[in-house]
Amino acid sequence: MKHVPLYVPADRWFYRTVRVLSGLTLCATYRLSCEGADNLPRNGAAIIAANHKSNLDPFFVGHAFPRPVRYFAKSELFGNSALRWAVTELGAIPVRRGQSNREALEAALAALAGGDALIIYPEGHRMRDHDVHEFLPGVGMLALRSGAPVIPVGLKGSGEIVRNGRPGLPVVRVKAGAAVDLSGLEGKKSEMYVQAAARIREAVEALYASF
Repeated sequence: MKHVPLYVPADRWFYRTVRVLSGLTLCATYRLSCEGADNLPRNGAAIIAANHKSNLDPFFVGHAFPRPVRYFAKSELFGNSALRWAVTELGAIPVRRGQSNREALEAALAALAGGDALIIYPEGHRMRDHDVHEFLPGVGMLALRSGAPVIPVGLKGSGEIVRNGRPGLPVVRVKAGAAVDLSGLEGKKSEMYVQAAARIREAVEALYASF
């Protein structure tokens, strides 16, 4: 296990400031550590696919890698001008819950086309148990349409930060694996998206089970 990077030259000033301050806090509070961060290319498009247990997961996963990352965030965070500026500087892409998110998907594809690294939680929302659930086909669509490598990530411990309404101080660990092999998929595009999502889930589940 390695300590998370706190200073990354590629970060913009606000992103760098937040990385340092939140990184120190998360490391001290949850003894955050990571393994396999070198599997993420240092530049160029990449999809980081992780299991999802806590609202803090974007911070935990984002801190594991020595490059800026982007992520989806609920559209309500973009309503206030100051908050909109802050989350945009931190790489957020707005998504409207319960509605068609074609705009968010197109924004994600544009980010990947521009060479960004994008965190995605393919289960669709936070899961309260200790399992890795079925992945939605959207992650397969993003991977196949963009051609970006998919880096699977297992995240352990964040689901214990609040359990049964009580706060805890769990050890949080992040483990990244090699890019998922998505070759040899067959069928219609929609079927290939489902197959790709299943392969990505298998890789994330294996990492999660290896802790």
